[in-house]
Amino acid sequence: MTDIHTEEVDLPEQNKPDGRLLRSERSRALIIDAMIALVEEGFLIPTAQQIAERADVGIRSVFRHFDDMDSIFETVNTLMLEETAPLFTGGDRTGTLEIRVLHAIEQLTHGYESAKNFMLSGRIRRWNTPVIEKNYAVNQRRLQKELEDWIPEILTLSDEQKQSAYALASFDYWHRLRVDQTVSQDSCIAIISGQLSRIFSTQ
Repeated sequence: MTDIHTEEVDLPEQNKPDGRLLRSERSRALIIDAMIALVEEGFLIPTAQQIAERADVGIRSVFRHFDDMDSIFETVNTLMLEETAPLFTGGDRTGTLEIRVLHAIEQLTHGYESAKNFMLSGRIRRWNTPVIEKNYAVNQRRLQKELEDWIPEILTLSDEQKQSAYALASFDYWHRLRVDQTVSQDSCIAIISGQLSRIFSTQ
Protein backbone atom coordinates (compact mmCIF):
# COMPACT_ATOMS: atom_id res chain seq x y z
CA MET A 1 0.00 0.00 0.00
CA THR A 2 1.46 3.30 -1.03
CA ASP A 3 1.60 6.20 1.42
CA ILE A 4 0.12 9.36 0.02
CA HIS A 5 1.28 12.67 1.42
CA THR A 6 1.11 16.24 0.30
CA GLU A 7 3.89 18.71 0.15
CA GLU A 8 3.64 22.44 0.61
CA VAL A 9 4.01 24.22 -2.66
CA ASP A 10 5.60 27.63 -2.55
CA LEU A 11 3.80 30.15 -4.66
CA PRO A 12 5.96 32.05 -7.08
CA GLU A 13 7.00 35.34 -5.51
CA GLN A 14 5.02 37.36 -8.07
CA ASN A 15 1.80 35.49 -7.14
CA LYS A 16 2.03 36.15 -3.42
CA PRO A 17 -0.29 38.90 -2.18
CA ASP A 18 1.52 42.06 -1.15
CA GLY A 19 0.77 42.50 2.54
CA ARG A 20 1.36 46.24 2.44
CA LEU A 21 -0.96 46.63 -0.53
CA LEU A 22 -3.70 44.63 1.22
CA ARG A 23 -3.36 46.74 4.36
CA SER A 24 -3.46 49.89 2.27
CA GLU A 25 -6.63 48.79 0.46
CA ARG A 26 -8.23 47.83 3.78
CA SER A 27 -7.38 51.21 5.29
CA ARG A 28 -8.87 53.02 2.30
CA ALA A 29 -12.07 50.96 2.55
CA LEU A 30 -12.31 51.71 6.30
CA ILE A 31 -12.01 55.44 5.59
CA ILE A 32 -14.78 55.31 2.99
CA ASP A 33 -17.01 53.22 5.27
CA ALA A 34 -16.39 55.65 8.13
CA MET A 35 -17.38 58.60 5.96
CA ILE A 36 -20.59 56.84 4.85
CA ALA A 37 -21.49 55.89 8.44
CA LEU A 38 -20.96 59.45 9.69
CA VAL A 39 -23.12 60.97 6.96
CA GLU A 40 -25.83 58.37 7.62
CA GLU A 41 -25.80 59.45 11.27
CA GLY A 42 -26.31 63.09 10.32
CA PHE A 43 -22.76 64.43 10.23
CA LEU A 44 -23.21 65.90 6.76
CA ILE A 45 -19.70 67.37 6.53
CA PRO A 46 -17.48 65.09 8.64
CA THR A 47 -14.02 66.34 9.52
CA ALA A 48 -10.82 64.43 8.79
CA GLN A 49 -10.44 63.84 12.54
CA GLN A 50 -13.93 62.35 12.83
CA ILE A 51 -13.29 60.08 9.86
CA ALA A 52 -9.92 58.93 11.21
CA GLU A 53 -11.37 58.18 14.64
CA ARG A 54 -14.31 56.24 13.21
CA ALA A 55 -12.04 54.28 10.84
CA ASP A 56 -9.53 53.70 13.65
CA VAL A 57 -6.66 54.97 11.52
CA GLY A 58 -4.25 57.85 11.93
CA ILE A 59 -5.19 61.15 10.39
CA ARG A 60 -2.05 60.95 8.26
CA SER A 61 -3.39 57.70 6.86
CA VAL A 62 -6.51 59.54 5.68
CA PHE A 63 -4.43 61.94 3.60
CA ARG A 64 -2.13 59.18 2.41
CA HIS A 65 -5.12 57.70 0.57
CA PHE A 66 -6.86 60.94 -0.40
CA ASP A 67 -5.30 64.21 -1.53
CA ASP A 68 -7.74 66.33 0.45
CA MET A 69 -11.22 66.30 1.96
CA ASP A 70 -12.81 67.09 -1.40
CA SER A 71 -11.37 63.82 -2.74
CA ILE A 72 -13.08 61.83 0.02
CA PHE A 73 -16.39 63.60 -0.52
CA GLU A 74 -16.13 63.03 -4.28
CA THR A 75 -15.43 59.31 -3.84
CA VAL A 76 -18.30 58.76 -1.39
CA ASN A 77 -20.72 60.95 -3.37
CA THR A 78 -20.06 59.01 -6.58
CA LEU A 79 -20.38 55.68 -4.76
CA MET A 80 -23.66 56.64 -3.09
CA LEU A 81 -25.07 58.01 -6.35
CA GLU A 82 -24.77 54.48 -7.73
CA GLU A 83 -25.91 52.68 -4.59
CA THR A 84 -29.06 54.77 -4.10
CA ALA A 85 -30.18 54.58 -7.76
CA PRO A 86 -32.31 51.43 -7.19
CA LEU A 87 -34.41 53.34 -4.64
CA PHE A 88 -35.93 55.33 -7.48
CA THR A 89 -36.40 52.64 -10.13
CA GLY A 90 -38.88 49.83 -10.74
CA GLY A 91 -42.43 49.58 -9.49
CA ASP A 92 -45.70 48.95 -11.29
CA ARG A 93 -46.05 51.96 -13.57
CA THR A 94 -49.43 51.07 -14.99
CA GLY A 95 -52.89 52.40 -14.12
CA THR A 96 -54.77 55.65 -14.40
CA LEU A 97 -53.00 58.99 -14.30
CA GLU A 98 -54.14 59.55 -10.71
CA ILE A 99 -52.79 56.17 -9.57
CA ARG A 100 -49.48 56.65 -11.37
CA VAL A 101 -49.02 60.11 -9.87
CA LEU A 102 -49.60 58.69 -6.40
CA HIS A 103 -47.26 55.74 -6.91
CA ALA A 104 -44.55 57.91 -8.44
CA ILE A 105 -44.58 60.27 -5.48
CA GLU A 106 -44.63 57.36 -3.04
CA GLN A 107 -41.52 55.89 -4.62
CA LEU A 108 -39.66 59.19 -4.94
CA THR A 109 -40.38 60.31 -1.39
CA HIS A 110 -39.49 56.95 0.14
CA GLY A 111 -36.22 57.16 -1.78
CA TYR A 112 -35.66 60.68 -0.48
CA GLU A 113 -36.28 59.50 3.08
CA SER A 114 -33.68 56.74 2.73
CA ALA A 115 -31.04 58.83 0.92
CA LYS A 116 -31.79 62.12 2.67
CA ASN A 117 -28.46 62.68 4.42
CA PHE A 118 -26.38 61.83 1.36
CA MET A 119 -28.45 64.15 -0.81
CA LEU A 120 -28.09 66.93 1.75
CA SER A 121 -24.35 66.37 2.09
CA GLY A 122 -23.93 66.49 -1.68
CA ARG A 123 -26.05 69.62 -1.96
CA ILE A 124 -23.82 71.39 0.58
CA ARG A 125 -20.55 70.37 -1.08
CA ARG A 126 -21.56 70.84 -4.72
CA TRP A 127 -20.81 74.56 -4.73
CA ASN A 128 -17.06 74.07 -4.39
CA THR A 129 -16.56 70.52 -5.67
CA PRO A 130 -16.88 70.11 -9.47
CA VAL A 131 -17.34 66.33 -9.40
CA ILE A 132 -20.19 66.61 -6.88
CA GLU A 133 -21.72 69.45 -8.89
CA LYS A 134 -21.68 67.18 -11.94
CA ASN A 135 -23.14 64.26 -9.95
CA TYR A 136 -25.86 66.55 -8.59
CA ALA A 137 -26.89 67.57 -12.12
CA VAL A 138 -26.83 63.93 -13.27
CA ASN A 139 -29.03 62.89 -10.35
CA GLN A 140 -31.50 65.72 -10.93
CA ARG A 141 -31.92 64.70 -14.55
CA ARG A 142 -32.18 61.03 -13.59
CA LEU A 143 -35.00 61.76 -11.16
CA GLN A 144 -36.80 63.85 -13.77
CA LYS A 145 -36.54 60.96 -16.23
CA GLU A 146 -37.99 58.59 -13.63
CA LEU A 147 -40.91 60.97 -13.14
CA GLU A 148 -41.44 61.17 -16.91
CA ASP A 149 -41.38 57.38 -17.12
CA TRP A 150 -44.03 57.14 -14.42
CA ILE A 151 -46.08 59.98 -15.95
CA PRO A 152 -45.35 60.43 -19.69
CA GLU A 153 -48.16 63.00 -19.78
CA ILE A 154 -45.69 65.46 -18.24
CA LEU A 155 -44.11 65.81 -21.67
CA THR A 156 -47.37 67.22 -23.05
CA LEU A 157 -47.50 70.03 -20.47
CA SER A 158 -46.53 73.62 -21.21
CA ASP A 159 -42.99 74.50 -20.17
CA GLU A 160 -44.23 76.36 -17.08
CA GLN A 161 -46.42 73.45 -16.02
CA LYS A 162 -43.62 70.97 -16.67
CA GLN A 163 -41.16 72.91 -14.51
CA SER A 164 -43.80 73.15 -11.78
CA ALA A 165 -44.26 69.36 -11.90
CA TYR A 166 -40.50 68.78 -11.58
CA ALA A 167 -40.33 71.20 -8.65
CA LEU A 168 -43.23 69.55 -6.82
CA ALA A 169 -41.61 66.11 -7.17
CA SER A 170 -38.14 67.34 -6.17
CA PHE A 171 -36.12 66.45 -3.10
CA ASP A 172 -36.01 70.12 -2.09
CA TYR A 173 -39.80 70.49 -1.98
CA TRP A 174 -40.22 67.20 -0.11
CA HIS A 175 -37.48 68.18 2.36
CA ARG A 176 -39.12 71.52 3.10
CA LEU A 177 -42.38 69.80 3.94
CA ARG A 178 -40.89 66.81 5.75
CA VAL A 179 -38.17 68.52 7.79
CA ASP A 180 -38.70 72.28 7.87
CA GLN A 181 -42.47 72.05 8.32
CA THR A 182 -42.40 68.68 10.17
CA VAL A 183 -45.09 67.17 7.94
CA SER A 184 -45.50 63.38 8.21
CA GLN A 185 -44.35 61.21 5.31
CA ASP A 186 -47.92 60.14 4.50
CA SER A 187 -49.07 63.76 4.46
CA CYS A 188 -46.12 64.74 2.25
CA ILE A 189 -47.22 62.11 -0.26
CA ALA A 190 -50.82 63.31 -0.14
CA ILE A 191 -49.86 66.99 -0.51
CA ILE A 192 -47.38 66.50 -3.36
CA SER A 193 -49.45 63.99 -5.34
CA GLY A 194 -52.54 66.19 -4.94
CA GLN A 195 -50.76 69.29 -6.17
CA LEU A 196 -49.19 67.39 -9.05
CA SER A 197 -52.55 65.94 -10.10
CA ARG A 198 -54.07 69.43 -10.14
CA ILE A 199 -51.53 70.53 -12.74
CA PHE A 200 -52.99 67.97 -15.16
CA SER A 201 -56.56 68.97 -14.35
CA THR A 202 -55.84 72.54 -15.53
CA GLN A 203 -54.69 71.49 -19.01
